[in-house]
Amino acid sequence: MTPRIVSSLLIVAIISVAAAVYGVTSRVDFQTSSFEGQKLFPGLVDDAQSVAELVVVQDGTTMTFVHVGEHWRLKESGNYPVHGNLVSKVVFSLSNMELLEAKTSSPARHDVLQLGDPYKKNGKSQLVILKDAAGETIAELVVGRANFFLPETTTGGMYVRRPGEDQAWLVRGLVDIGVEPRGWLKREIVNIPPENIVRVDVTQPGGDELVVVPKEDVTGGFAFANMPEGLKLKSEYAPRNVAAILNNFVLNDVRRISDINLDLAQAYSGTFLSADGVKVMLKIYHQDGTQYMTVDAEYVGNALVSKAAQQAAEIKARTDGWAYIIPEYQYEQIAQKMEDVTEKITPDS
Repeated sequence: MTPRIVSSLLIVAIISVAAAVYGVTSRVDFQTSSFEGQKLFPGLVDDAQSVAELVVVQDGTTMTFVHVGEHWRLKESGNYPVHGNLVSKVVFSLSNMELLEAKTSSPARHDVLQLGDPYKKNGKSQLVILKDAAGETIAELVVGRANFFLPETTTGGMYVRRPGEDQAWLVRGLVDIGVEPRGWLKREIVNIPPENIVRVDVTQPGGDELVVVPKEDVTGGFAFANMPEGLKLKSEYAPRNVAAILNNFVLNDVRRISDINLDLAQAYSGTFLSADGVKVMLKIYHQDGTQYMTVDAEYVGNALVSKAAQQAAEIKARTDGWAYIIPEYQYEQIAQKMEDVTEKITPDS
């Protein structure tokens, strides 16, 4: 190799090293950035107690949480109560976000960071708006993809942008915002374990009936009291599945009964009686592709001052006036006919 070639290679190497050094030193350093410690919403900590409304928009759907009296409620679900601590966590998370680094300002790159239009169907971004009691906006932010691998932080960060602006930012801090009502609503409706059920009577729209009672010597511990002779169960657990409907029964969403038109003639009616005298009456509907359920309860025991009497009163007070939107599998548990859960006994069976 000639001295001239060696000199040329040395010059190229020096230039490459210099370029690499420049590239590294020109990047935004999380520790020395001018944004270090700068709150995204500097005054939100002081204004947190003034937040009276939280609006969340994603996938073209809006959820509006309003502070009514001492409770937070979801407006789109008939002002049904939600877990207020979840709203507080959102406000707290936003108030503690710190700017780390300016990212892209090109709208064409927003979808990569999940910062596109939150009003667009099938979008991944979320628009979060905090308002005071007068309806004035306190803070608003488009929230995008999380980044859990940030140096010198245990919380991770997120990509965000301010509505109406193209500039995207990486911030320190995470905010967890449920995208469905069931992630916010107080989902518990009624909870009576099957071991406490002594009888279930189900009447279906066509008049067919299912009667479920405990039975010790069968798998599942329950049987259909009115199963015709010559038939056997397709699944030995079918009667228990009906008796267990009230076990940790939770909702997906909810509407006021007065806001929807339920056809009583199409209702599946179920009456559940517990060993301690709690009687729960369900009516379940399948309308317009949605499963609705209404609930009523009363105490039919002899101890009017008892835990069971109190439980019945609480169920009635909690469910009065509401139609719950329930998962399809829960609807199917009570909507089965005798012919669906039984089959003919054959010589080989």
